[in-house]
Amino acid sequence: LVAAVKLVNLFELFSSPKFLYSGENAHRHLALLLEVFNNVIQYQYHGNTHLVYAIIRRKDSFGRLASLTLKRAQEQCFKVYGDQNRTEYDPDRARAIENMDPKGLPNAGAMMGGDDMGDRFQPTEAWLTELKVSLPLETVSRLLQHLVPVVDDIVASKQGAVDEQEILEVLQDIVMVGLLPVPHAIVIRKYQPNQYTALWFTA
Repeated sequence: LVAAVKLVNLFELFSSPKFLYSGENAHRHLALLLEVFNNVIQYQYHGNTHLVYAIIRRKDSFGRLASLTLKRAQEQCFKVYGDQNRTEYDPDRARAIENMDPKGLPNAGAMMGGDDMGDRFQPTEAWLTELKVSLPLETVSRLLQHLVPVVDDIVASKQGAVDEQEILEVLQDIVMVGLLPVPHAIVIRKYQPNQYTALWFTA
């Protein structure tokens, strides 16, 4: 359960405006994490109902990413990073803030070295198109489409007083064959240890 929650928390971190707009290629982290979710859902669903339930509970985070528009992206980017064309923008102060998250861990800009690479990234139509194409959201979207109503019905029937284990047992009994997209080829990637993942694993 702890591992499932941490994985979904990592998705929320990668999809947060502060991370997503920290650089033009920041969304690639999301694509890799979604590959993990897809592999689990397609090939190891019944052994990972905790992760499935964690995804269902954070359905709004996936929905916001899937429905992201250019206008919304630009508004979020401006809200987080401000307008660098204005005279009161202080790049040194912004860099100091961006290099550390509330827990004292290095954020996306520090991880990717994006802060010293030139002008701050601004979302564009081309960037949004690439993001939509590169993020494999279909499997998670189908999962949520079919399982969210099931969980909602259970909660409604119990008037909100439902045991989590009962939901996990229901999810365990559901057969997803025919409901999900055609299974993709299994994606295998080699883990490369680094200081940032080491910090996350021990956080």
